[in-house]
Amino acid sequence: MYATSVYRSASAINSAMGRVYGHMGLAVLTSMIVSFLVGNSAELMTFFFTGAMKWVVIFAPLVAILAVSFAMENLSKNALQLFLHGFAALMGLSFATIFVVYNMGSIVSAFMAAAVLFGVMSGYGYFTKKNLDSLGQFMFIGLIAIIIASIINIFVGSTVFQMVISAIAIIVFLGLTAYDTQKIREIVSYDNDGKAEVMGALSLYLDFINIFLSLLQLFGDRK
Repeated sequence: MYATSVYRSASAINSAMGRVYGHMGLAVLTSMIVSFLVGNSAELMTFFFTGAMKWVVIFAPLVAILAVSFAMENLSKNALQLFLHGFAALMGLSFATIFVVYNMGSIVSAFMAAAVLFGVMSGYGYFTKKNLDSLGQFMFIGLIAIIIASIINIFVGSTVFQMVISAIAIIVFLGLTAYDTQKIREIVSYDNDGKAEVMGALSLYLDFINIFLSLLQLFGDRK
């Protein structure tokens, strides 16, 4: 299961987790840069969010996640890093509309609030001695429900339904942040090839981005 059966020292584990957060932070930066550049270009917005291309942009991240889940074992650490940033760019493209829909102040406020909430829950998951497996299972069920509801609402277009989804999503992804952090810490306690660090960064990246977008949809001021 792990690259080695030798349990790593506390300092090695902390260093590995530092790299996980580092990979995640760079991925978030990639997304925000792509999102900002596309969202502030009328030509790019027209190209990516009209006609059939709109559906490609919306569903490309989901397809990419499914693809890497099947190919992960055959990919090197460097390949996974390239995937992480390519995926982050796709995600940034998919939510570029926030720079058209929301005021910049709301975007910044939602980002900072997400960073604080993420930090608190990730810290809890990192340091708690309590096993969070039951929490993770419950939140995973919530995640499946959110995905199904979100896909339905793409076609329904209900603002109220979207607000409900966003409120539930904040709770679900905060719980997943704690659970994922604990699981990643356990895995990097043994893993030495670095692949778990990158995949862990991907999990935390998804938690953070979804908290941010849900907060923005729930509390953001529209232009």
